[in-house]
Amino acid sequence: MFRSFSKRVRLARQNRQSSLSIALVFVLLALLIGIGAGCGSTSGPVGELDELAAGELPLRNPEVLPGEPVTLEVWLDLDFTRDNDLFEQMAQDFEQVYPEVEVQIFSFVRESIPQKVELAVQNGTPPDVVQGHVYALAGQGLAEPLDAYWTAWEASHDRASQQYIPSTLDEVTWQGVRYGVPLDIYTLVLLYNRQHFDEAKLPYPDAGYNFFDLRDAAATLTQPQKDRYGLGFTTDPFYVYAWVTSAGGDVMEGDSEVGYTLTFDNQSNIDALRFLTTMVEDGYGPRPTSRPRDYEDLRAKFLTGEISMYFGESQDIHLIQSTNPDFPLGVSQLPLTPARDSAASVLGSSGFIIPKGAQHQIYAFEFIKFATNDRYAVPMARRMGRYPAKTWLQTAPEFTENLSLLPFFDQLNDARPYRLDLFPNAEESFGDAIKAALYGLETPAQALRNAQASGQQAKLENQP
Repeated sequence: MFRSFSKRVRLARQNRQSSLSIALVFVLLALLIGIGAGCGSTSGPVGELDELAAGELPLRNPEVLPGEPVTLEVWLDLDFTRDNDLFEQMAQDFEQVYPEVEVQIFSFVRESIPQKVELAVQNGTPPDVVQGHVYALAGQGLAEPLDAYWTAWEASHDRASQQYIPSTLDEVTWQGVRYGVPLDIYTLVLLYNRQHFDEAKLPYPDAGYNFFDLRDAAATLTQPQKDRYGLGFTTDPFYVYAWVTSAGGDVMEGDSEVGYTLTFDNQSNIDALRFLTTMVEDGYGPRPTSRPRDYEDLRAKFLTGEISMYFGESQDIHLIQSTNPDFPLGVSQLPLTPARDSAASVLGSSGFIIPKGAQHQIYAFEFIKFATNDRYAVPMARRMGRYPAKTWLQTAPEFTENLSLLPFFDQLNDARPYRLDLFPNAEESFGDAIKAALYGLETPAQALRNAQASGQQAKLENQP
C-alpha cells in the first residue's frame, strides 16, 4: 500500500492559508507585469481544450448538504500517480468545494487492485472509490449499482452519458445496470523504429500490412551481430489477446445476461499462439520473461534499439514522444490477418466504482464526477498520455494533428473489449498456457486444451 498522496493532501490542508497569502502576492505581481507590458499586448489563442482544462472548479452539488467531517478513501492505479500529481491536485480542489471532506489517496499496482477490493469487501472495510476495470469488478459482485446516481447526474447535466465514448459505457455496465463511470480508454497498436526499417530498406507498415509482412520484416530486422531482434513479445494475457482477436479468435463467448463460456482451445486461438511461438523459436524475438508486467520490458528494449517492433499501448506513444522526442517512432494499426472482417485489436478501459458496502457513497459519486470532469481529463491526456473516454477525444485537433496518434484513434474503432479478468482463475490458466507454449513446454494446441479444462473448472468454482 502506498500513501504517497495522503500525506501531501493533509499537508496541503494545513498550509492552505499560507498558500493563499503567497498566491495573492503572485497575483499582484502578475497584474503589475500586465500593466507594465501595456494594454496593446494580447495572449495567444485559447483552444476549446484549454478552456475545458482551465475553467472554474466543478460546482458543488446543491443536493449534498454539508454535514459531519468525512474521510474519503480512494484507491488509484499506481501508473496514474507514480510520476504525476494531477490526482493530488484534483483531490485538493475537491476538498475546496467540499470542505467537510478529507481525501486520502492510496496507489496500488493495477493487477493487485481486484484482489485487494475483494478482501476489503469481505472484511467489511471497503474504500470509498476504486479505479479499475468496472465490468469485471461489477460482475464479481464487488461494486455498488450506480443507476440512481447516474439518473440524477443526467437530469442535472443534460444527459451526462453523451460525453462518453459508447464502448466505454459498455465497460461500466453489467446486466443492464451501470456500476461505474469511465475514466480512460486504450488499445494496442504496432510501434516500429523507422530508422531500422530504413537501414533494412523495408517499407513502413501501412493499411495493407498483414501478419505475413510482419513476420518477414521481423526476420529481416533481426540482426544477431547487432544484438537486435525484429519483434518483442510478452506473456501478458491482455497483449496476447490482441494477437488472438486479430486472428479472428476469442477466449470467451456469451454476455453478462446469458453467461460466458470459455473458448481457449478454438482453432483460431491455436493458430495465433502457434504463430507467436514459431517466431520466437525462429529467433525473430527474444523469449519473454515470466515476471509480472513483462510488457514493460518491450518499451525499454525498443528505446535502446534491442527490438525493432512491438505491440504497444497508446500511452507508450506519449511516453516516447515526451521523453525521447528525436526517437524515429513509427506507429500503425495492427497488421491484417486472413480473418479480415472478424479481426480486431484489444480494447482496454478503466473507470471508477464505489465498492460494495462503502460508507460515504454520496460523496464518493461526487468525487467520481469530479475526477472525470474535463478540467482534469484534458491534462490527464496532455501530461500522462492517458486518454479520456470522452467523445471529444477523436475530434480535438490537439490530438488528431499528432500523426502518431491517428492509428490509435483508428484502432479504437476496431477493438474488442478484454473481459477475461471477469474470471481471474481462468485468466491465470490462459496465462499459463501462453508461457507453456512460448517456453516450449507444450505445443500451442496442448497448452490451450489444458487451459480450457482447468479454466472451465476454475470458472465453475468462481462463477460470478
